[in-house]
Amino acid sequence: MKDYYRTYHIKIDIEKVKTIIEEYRNSFFCPFSNEQSYLNIYKGKECHVQFFNMQHCDYNRKPNREGEKYIKYLQSVERKLKNEKTYNYLKDNYEKFTIETNEENFILPHEDPMIQEFVTELESLWCFDASNRNKGKICRTRLVRLPRGGNMPYHRDETSSDNIRVICPILTNNKVKSGFRDKLGERFYEFPATGHFYNFDDTRVEHGVFNESDQDRYALIFTVIGVSDMKEWDRAYYKNKKYWKAWSSGI
Repeated sequence: MKDYYRTYHIKIDIEKVKTIIEEYRNSFFCPFSNEQSYLNIYKGKECHVQFFNMQHCDYNRKPNREGEKYIKYLQSVERKLKNEKTYNYLKDNYEKFTIETNEENFILPHEDPMIQEFVTELESLWCFDASNRNKGKICRTRLVRLPRGGNMPYHRDETSSDNIRVICPILTNNKVKSGFRDKLGERFYEFPATGHFYNFDDTRVEHGVFNESDQDRYALIFTVIGVSDMKEWDRAYYKNKKYWKAWSSGI
């Protein structure tokens, strides 16, 4: 079984993303430094990843069951490790953090019209059926920088089983490797910056990124709502595109 799927039909012009990266190159931050986020529990860990958020969390929205389970899981881990300070931090902020772990709550737009326009275009690409359904909408859109020589250690994510997390490399090279680790061992791949999107089982298979080059690696990451199989969705996009081309030609 292949570790990942790459879209064949859905892709973007990465030059637009490069423009945003250049404009906000100095605005990337360590997500673990935010004391108002549950990610703060990872502060000081050997992880060099940096974020630039294009959408922000709406804390007026509700949590989901996966988010509640995830925070409870983190609490149990910290209690077993006898990290009472971290356990109490998660407990005291339980309601807020469960809202934050629901990626569907990250829908508030960035204040920059250029970024708003890009996110709208990106969502139009994934909501290709032009319906009013929630399916295909995107949330928690962000740019992620992995500095030269830096690592994103093996981990699992909290993505809902109803959604998929999607990755599009923007600036990378052949010395940046994406790794997968399970009972069968480790496998490493190069994901080139072609405008195509990648998806894998991020909740059950440990994955990481290792930048052994002398250049920073940038990737666009977001979550697609209501889509659980990117391969099927990619094919549906192609069929939809063919249908509208035939319809507009009067066939």
